[in-house]
Amino acid sequence: MADLLKYRIPTEIVIEQTGAFFELNSLVEAEGFVLTDFNQTRIFGFKPNEEEGTISFSSEVPFVIDETTYLAQAADFIQEIATQKLSKAVFSRIKAIDFEGEKALDLFNKLCEAYPSAFVYFVSSELFGTWVGATPEILIEVDGSNFKTMSLAGTKKAADETPWREKETLEQAYVTDFIVNELRELNVGEIAQNGPYTFTAGPVKHLRTDVSFSSTELNGLKIAQVLHPTPAVSGLPRKAALKLISSSEKHDRGFYTGCIGWVEEGKSRLFVNLRCCQIQEKKAYLYLGGGFTIDSNPKEEWEETENKSKTLLNILQNL
Repeated sequence: MADLLKYRIPTEIVIEQTGAFFELNSLVEAEGFVLTDFNQTRIFGFKPNEEEGTISFSSEVPFVIDETTYLAQAADFIQEIATQKLSKAVFSRIKAIDFEGEKALDLFNKLCEAYPSAFVYFVSSELFGTWVGATPEILIEVDGSNFKTMSLAGTKKAADETPWREKETLEQAYVTDFIVNELRELNVGEIAQNGPYTFTAGPVKHLRTDVSFSSTELNGLKIAQVLHPTPAVSGLPRKAALKLISSSEKHDRGFYTGCIGWVEEGKSRLFVNLRCCQIQEKKAYLYLGGGFTIDSNPKEEWEETENKSKTLLNILQNL
């Protein structure tokens, strides 16, 4: 039986295929659909075929913590940020809810309806089980020699009309500065910025800055490999933040905060895999994270992850 793939790039039609996922050695080898984990240690391509597809579920239960444990670990995480003098680091967790795995395709369809501006996907393979998501964050968009990316950081409820706090504005600036600096190191053409501005993504809104540039020498995969994981999903300085995440998070992020999308010569759309979940036969495991600084409050960070969970939860609970 074949693996299953469905995805919808914003403003485009749903693509549905059966075939086989296979592992690549490097992101720059990708062509067609591509999916990676957080650290780009597992990178998958997809080869379509005409075989009948089937849904596969992983039997490995992800590591879930309760609120009390999260608050204690978050406090330790903030202390490490202060001790190591980090500007920012991202701490994530997993939320488990009851869900009938056979409804995974229904979840994909409903997410397409609910979030027309998101990249929505469904993937299923014996290699990794079944994952579904709807992410708003572009990693790199390529159209010939024209490139676009974005920094997306800082979060609050969509209904919250209070001004953005300094914590969120700084968090967003860190990500924007990182992206611009990395692009300058790559010697791309003139870099244009638009933002930061408020961007609503379902039940939450973020601060967003659009970054555009041109290059006739680089391709999207090379730029994606350099930018990912951006500080929006890792932290700054990146190397130290990644080390802190590795020592602090007790779960495997899997595909959460990895790269996902479509790659072809001269025209590619790659996204950061946010707002996603792993589907098993009787459970859905939602992957949730938040950017921490020395000014973070563990309880507020817990509430932020709860708010982010509603992107999927509002749909899951009505199926």
